[in-house]
Amino acid sequence: MTVAKLKVVIREEKLAKSTNEAPVCLRITKDRRTTYKTLLHIDPKYWNKKEQCVTKKHPNAELLNALIIKKRAELEKETSLLSLANDSVSISTIRNKINDRTSFDLFEYADKYIEQLYKAGKHASYKKNKSVIKKLRLYVGKDNLAVKSITLDFIRQYEGYLMNNIGNNRNTTTVNMKALAKLVGDIYRNYDLDETSNPFRKIKFKREQTDRVYLEIEDIKKILNLRFKVHSPLYDAREVFLFECFTGIRISDILTLKWKSVTDKEITISMRKTDKPLSIPLQNVVKEILKKRRLILENNGAQILPEKYIFNILKVDIEKVSAQDALNAISSATAIINKQLKKIAEKAGITKNLSTHVARHSFATMLVTGDVGISVIRDLLGHGDIRVTQIYAKVISKKKVEAINVLNNL
Repeated sequence: MTVAKLKVVIREEKLAKSTNEAPVCLRITKDRRTTYKTLLHIDPKYWNKKEQCVTKKHPNAELLNALIIKKRAELEKETSLLSLANDSVSISTIRNKINDRTSFDLFEYADKYIEQLYKAGKHASYKKNKSVIKKLRLYVGKDNLAVKSITLDFIRQYEGYLMNNIGNNRNTTTVNMKALAKLVGDIYRNYDLDETSNPFRKIKFKREQTDRVYLEIEDIKKILNLRFKVHSPLYDAREVFLFECFTGIRISDILTLKWKSVTDKEITISMRKTDKPLSIPLQNVVKEILKKRRLILENNGAQILPEKYIFNILKVDIEKVSAQDALNAISSATAIINKQLKKIAEKAGITKNLSTHVARHSFATMLVTGDVGISVIRDLLGHGDIRVTQIYAKVISKKKVEAINVLNNL
């Protein structure tokens, strides 16, 4: 094992002419390669090369030397921890660590990653990862978790804890474990650790096939035939549900859909979930819904402004509030709509548990039933992975099996 050598030096070749100061750095050498970490800047005339300290002639010598000692001790500790974790640790790994580019501790790294998600406005991912790490912290019972302590046994035991103690189902457990696998994988890559030692590489987490609730066209027609007062919550909930049934657009994108995104032929948006563009041709039911909403505005003497929401349900303009507040507003509005959909289902004589996402599933299922190609359906739904879209093909296969079983029972 090659030990890293540390020395405090002044880099006079980096002298700034404007201030006549040069950086005082901790020089770290390992395997004949070197990296530097700047500690402070001073005039070279105040530096004692032999003693590796600021001379007493400097007015703040005592304070600056105390700072050098403190920072050197911290960095020595960091490099020692890295060497203990992996005796073949490279100089680039050390450089990454001392420049805070990564963290050897999973919780420390995760906290930084979660903070970055929040600042980037990716609040769905922020909430998911925050929940994942919160569960892991409860399980570990302390505020640090060295990546080297995450072994196959640790992973299997934690997986069992999520399912048996917390009560997470198979799919929720898999979501948690995959999120952890990503974080651990990032640390291995950022530290230049031997990735073959990453225990997550030896595991494939499974998902259980869940039945996707969708409506047959007959049930959708029942909802189409319902009549509600224009300004009632049931009217808005029904319109949003039907709009999703015949566009497949996610509820978050419907609630934030503006008039400027609609032409006579199509809807063009940038999906909130993936930030990818999506274009959906207008279907007749959708055209009728848009026509009615225009008439409502005109009859009330309001203008159809490009920046206004088509479905005026959100209580805030999400572009004028924080990303977290926007997410909360969309979640709150969706929850209210889902409550109204329960009432609509009852009035329509539908026994299935209606929600906004049922509309999206119904859209996909209708297309598969109509023999539309999977790749086309994937593009209409905005799926990144065609395997997600193929789930709907399996739904139709199941329907065919059920149909034959009916004949078998005759």
